[in-house]
Order: sequence, then C-alpha cells, then structure tokens
Amino acid sequence: MQEIISELNQIVSRERVIEDRAILTTYLRPTSGYTTGESEPVLPIAIVRPPTTDHVSQILKFANDNGVPIVSFGGGTSLSGGLSASKPSILLDMSQMNNIVSISLENSIATVQAGVTIETLNSVAQTGKVFVGHDPEILGTTFGGAIATNGRGYLSAKYGSMGDQIHGLEVVLANGDIVTGSSIKDSYSSGLNLSNIFVGTEGIYGVITEAQIVLFPEAEERRHYALEFPSFQHGFLGIQRLFAEGINPAMVNFVESAQDSEDNKIVVDSMSKAVLHLSLEGPSLAVDEQEAKVWDLVSQLGARDLGPTEAQQFWLNRHRPNEERSVSQVDTALKINAAVPPSRVLELRQQAINIFDIAGIHVGDCSILGRPEMFSLGIPSGQTEVSEESLREAAEAVMTIAVDMGGAVEHSYGIGVRLNRPYANQLGDGGLHLAKSLKEALDPKGILNPGKILLD
Repeated sequence: MQEIISELNQIVSRERVIEDRAILTTYLRPTSGYTTGESEPVLPIAIVRPPTTDHVSQILKFANDNGVPIVSFGGGTSLSGGLSASKPSILLDMSQMNNIVSISLENSIATVQAGVTIETLNSVAQTGKVFVGHDPEILGTTFGGAIATNGRGYLSAKYGSMGDQIHGLEVVLANGDIVTGSSIKDSYSSGLNLSNIFVGTEGIYGVITEAQIVLFPEAEERRHYALEFPSFQHGFLGIQRLFAEGINPAMVNFVESAQDSEDNKIVVDSMSKAVLHLSLEGPSLAVDEQEAKVWDLVSQLGARDLGPTEAQQFWLNRHRPNEERSVSQVDTALKINAAVPPSRVLELRQQAINIFDIAGIHVGDCSILGRPEMFSLGIPSGQTEVSEESLREAAEAVMTIAVDMGGAVEHSYGIGVRLNRPYANQLGDGGLHLAKSLKEALDPKGILNPGKILLD
C-alpha cells in the first residue's frame, strides 16, 4: 500500500493524497434499501484530489499499469451504491476540479470541470439570464456525477435528463488516454457520438473530467400550481391528458402518500388523495393559454387547487439546503424508479402494490416525476419485521414486470450495485454481452468502478 501512496504523492502534491482512516470513513456511502448480498464497502487505499485532467490521466495510467481499482467520487449523493468499493481502491475525489472554464452566452454553452455543482454554475449563469435545466433532488450534485448516472431532476418534464443537456465531454480512459467529444450537438450526421458511451454508465468506461453544458434562456414567467386529486388514478389520467394536449410543463411532481390514507398504507384501490405540483413557464401569453387548458382538464377530474402559497412553498423548499428542508412525505428506506409506457403505469402500480402486500411490506408512496412514464414507488422505513431478502425479492419482481412491459429498471438514480441484476435482465443476453465487450475493450484490466452496473 505504501508504494501506491508514494507514487500518488509523486503525481499530485502530498496534501492532495489523504490516508487518514477517520477521513476515509466519511467517504463510505450506504446503498439505499437492500443490497445485492455482496460484501460491505471497504475503506479506500487513499483519497486523491486531482486538480486537472492531466493529473487524472497520470493517476489512471499508474493504476492501470499496477492493477489498482479506481472509484470516482463527485458530490457523494449517489443512492444506488455507485460510490462504494468492494475491494481496496484509489478513490478519485473530483470535488477540487471545480472550475467553470468558460460560459458562451452566444452559443448557450458552459464548459465546466466535473466537480462543479449544478447550483454553482446556475448562480453564475443567471447573471447572463440563462440557467441549467437540470434541477436535482439533492443539492451538492456535481456535473460529473449527474452525467455519469444520467440523473433526472425536477425540471426533466421539459428539459430532459442530464445527458440530454450536454454538448460534449472530456473523458480519461483506464490507460490514461484523454478523449474529447465534439462540441457540436449530436443532432448532426457525424458518426458515433462518443459522449453517449459515458452518459449513464457511472464511470465504468472512463472518468469524466470536463463537460460542455447546454444553457437555457430564462423564461419570461414561471408559475407554480399545487393540485389535489381524489386518487392516484385521477391525477395520473390528468397528467396523461396534459401531455396529450401538447402542454409542455417545466415541472411535474405527483405524489400519492400513505400519510393521506386511512390505514397509513397504500392499497390497489386506494382513494387516498394525491397532489400534483406543476410548473408552467414561457412568455406570459403562452402561459395564460396553457393555464386555461390545465384548469379545464383537471377540473373534469375532481382536482382541487391548494392555492399559490402551497405551490410556491413547495418550489422554495426544494431549493433550500438539504438539511433545512421541511419534509412531509413518508421517510423512505427504498425507492423503485421504473420507467414503463404510460399505458402500463397503472397496471404496474397495481401489480407492485400486490407483490409488496403479499410479502408483508407496506408501500409508503407512489409518484410520477417529469413525464407520465416515470413511475416511482417508495417503501417506508421502520418496518422492522421485513427482512432484506424479502425486500430485495419483492423489488426485483417489480422490476422484472417493468422490463417485461418494455420499460427500464431505473429512471433517476443510476444502477450502481443495487440494480445490477435487474439491469442485466433489462439488457438481455445480447445487450449484456455488448456492454461487457465494450468494457473489455476500454478497460481490459477492469480497474474502473469494479462491480458497478454490469454483473461480473
């Protein structure tokens, strides 16, 4: 181990290499909900905080030559085990690669190092009346982490996932080679889009060091609404109709909570109330027209307006520091985020609730984030009689159904270690073989984020 530490000290200055056990322990991250039954995360050999892409390149070349695993660490907000290591590794803390390299208002592009947080770029960009379309659930999310998981935020209804908002990437491969993607958006017929290889693949193919981010013009007006429906079914139908009518909301956050049900759990035919937080934005006249359509649609489904204060409070609460937010939802131990065709969402909800009910597990909330196909289901903590194995079996049964419906096992948090088995099912034998072949080509020694996404 000391040989590794000594070499790292040669690549970067000594103060950028941390081997203090107390500090190493603070970098361990639990997996939300069940685990895959593998060994607990182990302490890294050392934490290294590189300042430049060239330093990352040298570190990876050294690690590759010596077969030392590398785990990349951004803002530490992963909920799927993507930051944990199953064997002694070098933990690459990208937080000090936090420079905004440039902002081009003319081209609506910002070039940032991977450790820049979304809110940092936003605070600078807004002086030029532009903003970042990714609005993550947790503050402190870095661009490197958001791109690596292809995260979806609260504005994804209009602006898409993080991967939809990049023009190009700079990535370091396992052998230290530096690859730079095109700065021209990929709608052009220019062959392979190299950046897409590294979006959503959580660092198993390369380490993202720099990104070109799309900036959007500030809307003339953004209005927030809080609408209470008599049931999940009513609200979901309303969301489907909004999109079918061509209404393009900026935010869709729809939650049915067990706290609003009679017996504090969600059942298939539950008539517990569900609340839709909706945002419309654009020129004032266009927002007026969309708002009129919204009121017409939701009133037919029994929606009740909770008022502008409730709507604005939700938006403001979202953007407070994580520890200062008021929380009204059920404390969730496990979140399933499955994307399926909208026509199958209510069926998936029904089957999922039944599966968990048979396993003796209460469902705490059902929700939609962004678009109608983005369905989530939360399992509340505190169910002490529930074993991790029964939780895993029920969750993976739900994900299997989602895949059979033509869907995906995760739409927001990434695969990590928790979902690598369901993800293998989603890929199928051919897809899994292709993904592993690409891994063998780009990282033949398997040093990058081992054990993540792809089953060994």
